[in-house]
Amino acid sequence: MNLFTNPHISALLEGVAEELDIPPALYEEAVLNYEDVGDWLGASESPLEKYSPEIYPQGSFRLGTVVRPIRRNGEFDIDLVCRIVKSKEQTTQEDLKNLVGDRLKSREDLCKRIGESRRCLCLSYETRFHMDVLPCLPNPPRLPNGLLLTDTDLRHWQKSNPRDYATWFHGRMQVAFELKRQKLAEALSASVEDVPEWSVRTALQRVVQVLKRHRDLSFEVGDKNMPTSIIITTLAAHAYRNELDVQGALQAILSNLDGYIRCENGLWVIQNPVEPDENFADKWNEKPERREAFFRWLQNARRDFGLAVEQKTLNESAVQLKKSLGAAEVQRAVDRLHFDGSKLVSLPVAAKALEVPPLASTGHVQAPCWPERLTHTAKLVAYTYTANRKKKMGGLGDYGIAKKTALRFQISTNVRSSFSVKWQVVNTGEEAFRAGQLRGDFYESDGPHYRWETAGYAGTHWVEGFVIQDGVCVARTGRKHVRVRG
Repeated sequence: MNLFTNPHISALLEGVAEELDIPPALYEEAVLNYEDVGDWLGASESPLEKYSPEIYPQGSFRLGTVVRPIRRNGEFDIDLVCRIVKSKEQTTQEDLKNLVGDRLKSREDLCKRIGESRRCLCLSYETRFHMDVLPCLPNPPRLPNGLLLTDTDLRHWQKSNPRDYATWFHGRMQVAFELKRQKLAEALSASVEDVPEWSVRTALQRVVQVLKRHRDLSFEVGDKNMPTSIIITTLAAHAYRNELDVQGALQAILSNLDGYIRCENGLWVIQNPVEPDENFADKWNEKPERREAFFRWLQNARRDFGLAVEQKTLNESAVQLKKSLGAAEVQRAVDRLHFDGSKLVSLPVAAKALEVPPLASTGHVQAPCWPERLTHTAKLVAYTYTANRKKKMGGLGDYGIAKKTALRFQISTNVRSSFSVKWQVVNTGEEAFRAGQLRGDFYESDGPHYRWETAGYAGTHWVEGFVIQDGVCVARTGRKHVRVRG
């Protein structure tokens, strides 16, 4: 099957996938909030503390294949599991759900956010996402990562393993991932380690996003015959061969997607690659119309993307793709395309998801009290972490950070003999003013030449490091601005 000969398709599809992705600002806010929920469930005074509760993402949020809701202002759906260390003989599914729900409802701000479905608890946030928290237990034969999940009827335990599945999925694209991360690091003049893994998107992830959006627009909302995301994702990962561009990956995947579906003794099988007891196609055997809907969708996807490739110009291809991927998303992708030398590339999506107040009055800021002889140099780097300081998320970025984000500032300098570092931390803006937190004085380090801070108030703030030797400032880093979203 020879779908692709059109040189502008890859950049266009890459751009569409970026439009469908969760914005970095919302991603970071989601991580901060589910880490906060996990800390609350496992706090020392929590009734759940003895069961070692742990919250972590599953599904598209973990895999990097999130797709924006069809409605532009719709909420992103983030699936989480809450693992409680008990045995299924010690509890019922309903009691397990109530155990987690009661703890969440005991905190006023979470109680206001919480809603319930039959099998999970839903936390809604104002910034266009909600988190579905699914209580679960360890699955003893599949330790350490196998899970038993509650089902819709709160009766039968469902087996799953989102951690090992994510490891398998990422393993299918490891070569492409490492190359893409290296290129991003070079573009940012940063080390590879400084590029957070979640910010890297390979051609496999982009193809999955594009196929899921094609699927979404091919079926009516709520149609139970719609192919599931886990089936599309699993088959795409099997068919992927570490192609670096979206065009080549989509060609390979669409050509071979159905080659990883088996029919054994009259039963259709799409095996979970990490959980032998789970067949993603089990519903096909109960409801043949779902299998038929999948193959019909696959045939239509091959036709639709093939028609887009056959067009001679970018605009003609875009017209075809608008029918199957959405007019607004495709047009925004077209508007971001430009030539880099002889190659058509997609400009990054504007990451400004929420407003950051500008730098405000700095009349409260103290002047340095040391004599200054700047004979050396110093550089300040800053990294963002979750509020509990356990998970590194990345750098400051150009779109601001969320409140509650932890920040670690680190100084490197060519001063070799003994010295100390003084840190000036400056808050500006109305929120800090109203809270009595217009800081502008100097602080000691928390460790060898580093300091922790936490983003607490919307506004544009800054931190600066001063290298002090024998009572004299011999180097200063310059201001590192910290922009906190409102």
